[in-house]
Amino acid sequence: MGGGPVDGSAPRRWTNWFSDLRVGSKIALTLVVSILACGAVALFGGLGLRDVDARATEIYEENLKPVKQLALAQGLFDDTIITIAMMNIASTPEATARKKQELEAAAAELDGALKAYEDLGLSPEQQGYIDSLRTALVAYRKVRSEQLIPAAERSDNAAFEATFNTQAAPLVDQVNDGFDKLTEYEANSAAEASAAANSTYKSSLTLMVTVFLVGAAVAVLLGFVTIRRITRPLSEVVDSLGKMADGDLRSVVTVRSRDEVGTMAGALNRASGSMRTTVSALTDASQSLAAAAEQLSATSAQIAGNADAASRQAGVVSNAADEVNRNVQVISAGSEEMGAAIREISTNAAEAARVAAQAVGAAEKTNQTVSELGTSSAEIGNVIKLITSIAEQTNLLALNATIEAARAGAAGKGFAVVASEVKELAQETARATEDISSRVNAIQADTQTAIMAIGEISTVINEISDYQTTIASAVEEQTATTNEMNRNVSSAALGVGEITSGVESLASAAQHTTESVAEAERSSSDLARMASELQTLVGGFRT
Repeated sequence: MGGGPVDGSAPRRWTNWFSDLRVGSKIALTLVVSILACGAVALFGGLGLRDVDARATEIYEENLKPVKQLALAQGLFDDTIITIAMMNIASTPEATARKKQELEAAAAELDGALKAYEDLGLSPEQQGYIDSLRTALVAYRKVRSEQLIPAAERSDNAAFEATFNTQAAPLVDQVNDGFDKLTEYEANSAAEASAAANSTYKSSLTLMVTVFLVGAAVAVLLGFVTIRRITRPLSEVVDSLGKMADGDLRSVVTVRSRDEVGTMAGALNRASGSMRTTVSALTDASQSLAAAAEQLSATSAQIAGNADAASRQAGVVSNAADEVNRNVQVISAGSEEMGAAIREISTNAAEAARVAAQAVGAAEKTNQTVSELGTSSAEIGNVIKLITSIAEQTNLLALNATIEAARAGAAGKGFAVVASEVKELAQETARATEDISSRVNAIQADTQTAIMAIGEISTVINEISDYQTTIASAVEEQTATTNEMNRNVSSAALGVGEITSGVESLASAAQHTTESVAEAERSSSDLARMASELQTLVGGFRT
């Protein structure tokens, strides 16, 4: 069983920052340290190689090139000595002249070589050597040009050899001594530069090796720590998983970090805790399941008895429902016949109401016509009054005309006759007007009587229409009542049918219940057996 607190968390230390890094970060850190070490080695190695290269360049520029120029100059100086000697032993003047030209060319090249050497840059010591060399060279050239060349041109070997041995040879030795000193100086300088380059190489190599060893040590240390931080918790996780596989759920892994491995260990601890809780719950559930299986068996037996009793009662109820269904069918047929009769009455009442409504309309129209006739009679009376007034005025005019005719005497006789005729016509008009007026009054009286009679007829017809409307409303209400009764009877018939169907379904369900109870009894037996097996399986775990 793992150490540490109950939840598996180990005490926190200052080094836990590295443990808490993700596994990828740990590996990346190790790689970064290794790369930095290699980079440092490469950096210091590059710096050392740069110094060595600088030293080598310095040796070449400050030693090899000057030595090369010195060797060239000394070789040219030797050529001038050989050429002057060849000039002395030349057999013909032409050969002597040719050697003299070669001597002058070699002397010019010697001056160029010395000038090139001086252009490379001289130290004070080198400058002293070169000054001594030039002094001896100038003295030698004076002896050569003033004594050796003329002796060679004269083919005076004795004078040439005597001058060369006594005067030129010491100067030649001085010039060669100057070349030797300069060469020795360059050799010493090259040796010093080589020693400095070697020292730079050794120090760079030492630094590279030191940096490499330090970087390698740090990388190895980080790698070792990383491996330990990963493999140790993994071993504990594997051990805990093995115990869980053997049924021991009490193992707890110590969580020392917050990386993936620590997260996995914490998840394993939570999983084992959940499994312990689940197994405990399964233990309790298996016990409850066994008790429930026993209770289910007893309940199944009781349900089987109740199902048999329900099946028998369903048969009795089914017979009664059939009898009720037949009675409801008879009631439904009677209500349908009554509904047909009421619909016929409703149709006749509606037709009577329609005829009464037409009579009311005709009476109203007649009443309106008679009223218009009364109005026309009144208008005729007004016209008669106007005609009577005109006749009276005409009679007055005729009377006035008669009076005027009488005044006129014989001259007015014709006018008097006309006035008399007009008067008679006016009187006849008045009489006719009175007769018409009396007749119009009689018509107006008859019209008023007709209007009152038509009003009474309209009142009677309206009462008849109201009675027909009342009858129609009553018939409609009775029709609605009959329809509602028919619907109720139909619903009752459907309900009885559904009762019959339900009773049959109940009987069938009771039969199925009996069969299901038998199946439930078998299932309860299987359930009890599985509960026992579950208790056995759960008992194998140690929590």
